[in-house]
Amino acid sequence: MSESPRKPVSPAAELYLWGFPTVSVHRTRLMLSSHHDTGTLRHIESLATPSDKAIVAINNDTLYSSGWYDLSYGDVMIDVPPMDKPDRYWNLMVVDAYTHVAYVSRRHHGVSGVSARVTFDPKAEPLDDGATTIRLGTRTAWIIIRVLVESPEDVAQARVLQRQFSVRPAPDHPHIRMEPAGRAAKIAESGAPFFTELRGYVAHSPPAPWHPALSPAAKAILDDPSCLTDAELEAGIQEAETLIKSGRTTDTVFQNGWSTGRAAGGPGDDILKRAVGAKFGLGGHYAVENRSYMALSDSQRGALSGKHELCMKFDADNLPPCDAFWSLTAYGMDLYLVENEINRYSIGDRTPNLHRDDDGGLTVILSAQRPQRAGNWLPVPDGPYMLGMRVYEGHSSVLDCDWFPPPLTR
Repeated sequence: MSESPRKPVSPAAELYLWGFPTVSVHRTRLMLSSHHDTGTLRHIESLATPSDKAIVAINNDTLYSSGWYDLSYGDVMIDVPPMDKPDRYWNLMVVDAYTHVAYVSRRHHGVSGVSARVTFDPKAEPLDDGATTIRLGTRTAWIIIRVLVESPEDVAQARVLQRQFSVRPAPDHPHIRMEPAGRAAKIAESGAPFFTELRGYVAHSPPAPWHPALSPAAKAILDDPSCLTDAELEAGIQEAETLIKSGRTTDTVFQNGWSTGRAAGGPGDDILKRAVGAKFGLGGHYAVENRSYMALSDSQRGALSGKHELCMKFDADNLPPCDAFWSLTAYGMDLYLVENEINRYSIGDRTPNLHRDDDGGLTVILSAQRPQRAGNWLPVPDGPYMLGMRVYEGHSSVLDCDWFPPPLTR
């Protein structure tokens, strides 16, 4: 059985953990491709808002472009345009059907433009080495492009750059609409039919040989879900969901009430960590590109709630160390953005008119009600919420988990 849970799990729970990421990917593929043709790059020309429900835990910092491609028709060719300034952040990631990620990025290629291709080659795992030939382990390829919006006035220029990215599939690649199969956020509610749905996706896009293998008992369920009763299958889902919701994998690091995974790269053979990543940030980055932290509690070990005003104080010499940017984003418990009176969904190093403390530090206020000084206010829901922090192109202290966000104090 694949490494990940601290104690053995039932075969049904193992299969659910193993299969959750690919069901998330395919449900997202079918949902997005029901509105926009396959083999076509779709540009989203505004920053994310609470009305965006396709992707959980979406950022509010970059413009997104994305498209779905089938590499069985041939290679996909990519042209990244030169950026307009030396510090313009951009990133292109390629995700396979099991959430393995490869990059064409500023981190590797700078801002002068680059050409690359994506090819179906399941023999070897993709490497984060700056190669311009990306070998993907499945025929299903999800290409996601991010271009940073540096200020409210910068949106138009970011759109110009976004439109200059070119992603070209093989000439006979189909451009069609698909039928949706439900939302990725609702997988846990699927019940026993989850396992039949998973079997269909595995048949469509089999895993590469190097993807973690299932135990014989879990493989038997994948081959024939009817070998267990619906009650046994659903008990496995509940068992696995408890592990996923805990967010506690074998390499989770905790500090100051925050958690993150220690590895700078992907989950590897850890099927629980891969499932957690798909649940709470499908299409999210590896830490080498963007380390994400999740707040677990405030400084009094209480659950995050908009009923308590919280402060997050960065000392002047302890702001997030990175080459790109950082941001703090609040989500509802469903991991979607939440409406607020000032339409601010994230706060970070580019937020205009932030007030610095007398000592040069920065204090962010998190509350549901408008505080007396609202310049540094990140509105949060009036009740339970989730809080994430992103640090893009982090320095070694971020990659090595030596740096953590400060505690959230009442």
